Amino acid sequence: MIPTRILLTDYRGALGQALEHEFERESVTLLGGGADAPDWRDSDSVTAYVRHHQPAMIINGFGWSDLHAPGRAAEIRAVADNLAHVCAVYQIPLLHLSSYKVFSGESKNAHSEKDKPAPVSELGQAFLAAEQVLEEHLQKWIGLRLSWVIGSYGNNLLTQQLESIFEHGRISGASTLLRGAPTALSDIARVCVGIVKQVLCGAENWGIMHYCSGDSCTEAEFARQVIQTMEQLQLTEGIVLDVTETAAANEPLSAVLVCRRVRDGFGVQPRIWRTALLPMIRQWAHNREHLPG
Repeated sequence: MIPTRILLTDYRGALGQALEHEFERESVTLLGGGADAPDWRDSDSVTAYVRHHQPAMIINGFGWSDLHAPGRAAEIRAVADNLAHVCAVYQIPLLHLSSYKVFSGESKNAHSEKDKPAPVSELGQAFLAAEQVLEEHLQKWIGLRLSWVIGSYGNNLLTQQLESIFEHGRISGASTLLRGAPTALSDIARVCVGIVKQVLCGAENWGIMHYCSGDSCTEAEFARQVIQTMEQLQLTEGIVLDVTETAAANEPLSAVLVCRRVRDGFGVQPRIWRTALLPMIRQWAHNREHLPG
């Protein structure tokens, strides 16, 4: 039996690593990490690669390795354009990872798939533009919007706070207004693999869906939990937490998402981020040789 070919646009990034680990248990061949990997921003390069390898499905996590890299917003739009073209030509289902950043800065407990996007940042506008081009050109595509992504590697809320603790002994500017549902990279990978398996078995659930963890918190509450876990692991002590009652103007006040469609369409049940926090911090510290002994 020939393994199913799945193409990842973010093979070498933090999300790609999580997906690779999750796919290890499946009979699949992952594409996108070899020396012949395409330049996703170049239409001809993408078309030639897909034509040659003929993947059964594509997972687009382009840009998630470092969302704030210079020029990232324009690249997210360009990659979506290229994928829309190649997936339409070769009739390849696409799982596209999007973001809560498509929503406005208005105060709201949680965003559903039916809420009208109104991004307040350049990144949010890029994610929305990517969704729109895919919606215009494709029938078989899923846009999975995510909340705050956390993990033991990559550039994310958790690693940023951990770096701040070890470099400065404090976490500064943690907002009491910003609320999200921190979602582990491993959990996102679990959900993506589950969706891919069902799509390849004939599931016909398409369009925008949401996924995030089952418990929400403010940015300041998350920081307190990180500090508590650090002290539990005896990694450091006397950590200072500076909170703020303000929020950046270009950030939605709520990153909490209603996940009804992915639950009803694919049977996905949310997991709790708090139980995953200690092993993530332990792994982060181990990678940087901060663990005692």
